Amino acid sequence: HLRRSCFVRRLKADVLPQLPAKRQVVVPVSLENEREYRLAERDVVAWLREQPLDLSELESKVAAALRAERLAQLNALKRLAARGKLGPALAWIHDFLESDEALVVFAGHREVQELVLERFPDALHILGRDSIAQREAAVQAFQDPDGPPLIVCSTRAAGQGITLTRASNVAFLDLDWTPAVHDQAEDRCHRIGQHDAVTAWYLLAAQTIDETMIELIARKRGIVGAVTDGREVATEALVESVVRELRGQPPRRRLKSVA
Repeated sequence: HLRRSCFVRRLKADVLPQLPAKRQVVVPVSLENEREYRLAERDVVAWLREQPLDLSELESKVAAALRAERLAQLNALKRLAARGKLGPALAWIHDFLESDEALVVFAGHREVQELVLERFPDALHILGRDSIAQREAAVQAFQDPDGPPLIVCSTRAAGQGITLTRASNVAFLDLDWTPAVHDQAEDRCHRIGQHDAVTAWYLLAAQTIDETMIELIARKRGIVGAVTDGREVATEALVESVVRELRGQPPRRRLKSVA
């Protein structure tokens, strides 16, 4: 009867104590489309301030439409930030590869994925457009010590069910709304067979929605951990947290670009 209403959670650190450590590092990068982004963010913030903050009192269809429009507006800012930081991000990848270490690059936006492959034509890839056979061949080639040192992956398509332990470094070029997606992607390297500490590099555009979202992701990670560990947590809806932050005067941001 007990198993019908609860479950036992076993942490990876408890089950696999021999697994090396994993850490996340934020790398703030500059925007190359600063003016375009700032104008777009100003318009989005103005639109958000015109809408009711609490949608719970609205008629359900109206509230659903506004939530969908909110998400569309926020995703448009995400795409602009991803596009604007791509030049510095590509330079960072180039510099990293000079160290002769393997690197797994994750991106959610297809445009970003294709532009990275255009810049590094010898890189392997696991993308939504790839067949199962192509994905398996890419994994096998990457795991070969003599194979290409760079693999470009769709955050969603390559986030589960594959092993990329040749690399101990993972880079994210954009952010997903769900922390578990990042955790799963990081764990393509942080799993049995990995002998080195794993670093997940988050290349974020400073002073943009990237910065707001990484705080959101950290908060979500904490909430998920607290809930599944049995500790009570009370928090407002998380996308609404981003809306609240952007509606601020001005949004609170601290990152300074270093690349």
